[in-house]
Amino acid sequence: MEEKKVNYWKWAFFVLVGILFISGCYLATKITSQTKEQTNIAKVSDKNSKQKYTSVDVTLDKKQANATINYYLRKNQKKGKIKYRFLVDKSAIMMGTTKILGKNVSFTLYTKPTLDKNGNILLKVKSVAIGSLNAPAGFILKYVKNNYDLGKVAIIDPKAKTITLDLNQLTKKQDVLVKGTKLDLVNDEFKFNVKVPLK
Repeated sequence: MEEKKVNYWKWAFFVLVGILFISGCYLATKITSQTKEQTNIAKVSDKNSKQKYTSVDVTLDKKQANATINYYLRKNQKKGKIKYRFLVDKSAIMMGTTKILGKNVSFTLYTKPTLDKNGNILLKVKSVAIGSLNAPAGFILKYVKNNYDLGKVAIIDPKAKTITLDLNQLTKKQDVLVKGTKLDLVNDEFKFNVKVPLK
């Protein structure tokens, strides 16, 4: 009988095919499976996608606060008969112009700013000047409230001599929620919590 010759090339080929098959299966498994970190990130991402807002704490100085508030005031008073701006210095000052009997008349309200329970800016009016004439605050606030549409941004209470700047009305178009957390004129620090929509 003849001895069968072992074909080493044939065996080497099958071993090579086996190694390639096992390596391919191993790589496919590794590529399609997630690590623990990836699984945890996916869980956190799913949890966060159910939230409507993300929260950011913002700290401003007087210059930044003036620029930010006046930017939103300009955007919200384009069609109004009364134009006003806001300035924070040693006190909070609201300045504006309006037409009375066809003449442009400037006014200035000197206020002490605080935060109300909703985190809006509450301005307690200390004095009012129309041009260079001092005027009674309650009377002027009542006149402005009855004769001008300030929208929902500025809420006037003539009896309490206050003006509330509703921060959420300022940013309503962008669906951003703003809440004041600290107003410190002496130390030049203004803190706000801003909730930005995720969708």
